[in-house]
Amino acid sequence: MDPAAAAFAEVDELVEEVLIRFPPHDPARLACAALVCKRWCRILTGAGFRRRFRERYRAVPPMLGFLHRPLPVPPYDGAQCGFTRTTSFRPRGAGLFEDGARQPLDCRHGRVLIGRPPKVRDKSDCCLAVWDPVTGEKLELPEPPLCREMPMFRWNAAVLCATSSREGACDHLDCHRGHFLVVVVVTTLQVLYAYVYSSEDGEWSEPTYALKSLHDAVVCFELSEPSVLAGNALCFISANMMVSNGRIIKYDLGASEIGLIELPPSTSCYRDSAMLTTTESGGLGCAIVEHSKLGLWSRVAGLNGHSAWAQSRVIELEKIIPDDGIPMSYRLVGFAHGLDVLFAMRFDGLFIIDLKSGQMKKLCEGQGIYTIIPYMSFCTPGISFPRT
Repeated sequence: MDPAAAAFAEVDELVEEVLIRFPPHDPARLACAALVCKRWCRILTGAGFRRRFRERYRAVPPMLGFLHRPLPVPPYDGAQCGFTRTTSFRPRGAGLFEDGARQPLDCRHGRVLIGRPPKVRDKSDCCLAVWDPVTGEKLELPEPPLCREMPMFRWNAAVLCATSSREGACDHLDCHRGHFLVVVVVTTLQVLYAYVYSSEDGEWSEPTYALKSLHDAVVCFELSEPSVLAGNALCFISANMMVSNGRIIKYDLGASEIGLIELPPSTSCYRDSAMLTTTESGGLGCAIVEHSKLGLWSRVAGLNGHSAWAQSRVIELEKIIPDDGIPMSYRLVGFAHGLDVLFAMRFDGLFIIDLKSGQMKKLCEGQGIYTIIPYMSFCTPGISFPRT
């Protein structure tokens, strides 16, 4: 190798070692570094750098911002939904929410699922699309073959990497431009069913059905809270309108099975303050606000292979209130998988509760937010341009 070329190669290696240590939650620093010179730009936009950068911070992708939806009741039902930045990241195509026709429904593995949230007696199309905030790409999906004429028809949906049903098949470090799945789960008066859309096949699957028991005959989705991915199962929270508590609708990706499981027992009087979560091991969890206490539950293996709920922790909210120290009513509105962060609303703004440290802080002013959907992804130069 030419001595000059070898010297440049050594310098490039040193530069990469420095750049790879830039914080992932501030993508503007990497963008500025790419403008320094052509050699730095080539390093930063290379596939090798992107891979090493993700591997270095592989534990949890940074939360670059969050999507939000308003309360579906007056006076907030007409409020603007959209994307709020918590870092220097600027999403491409966020104006797609400006007309109010569609809202964010779910977000996972760098993709956002948007559509028309279901409403009571609403038989209009759901108009689903998958949006990549980094590149601005938006793929319109064909309308799923839903049976809207059935009594008590309601639906919810989730998006995820196409390999999520196969454990260990993907590390999700750089899969946001690969194939994906969209799962639509439907509840009616007497039956549950699900359709799966594959971007690789470009079509919806045949439905998976499960009959309800008489006790669960009037289970329906309650205002379409986002799903959680626990292991290889998507879990959606629902309401039972015959009693005060709710249910969890579980769709097993590997077995293609759908069914119902109970919420923790203490939700019988506190359904409005329950939020599905995941545990440190990736299992199913649930957070419940009861008066001034935040109870954390996890699904654990019981006798004869059956799972049961166990309370793992209780946080006294009065002791971690960050400002005035006055106990107030909180409503859980979101959860960030991997970060172990809950989002909670009260009358004067949005707060985050760090479950690892047990600390709470105010995130922003405002009121009327019903749902928070964290956007967690890596953003490096070279992936922020749409594919041609």
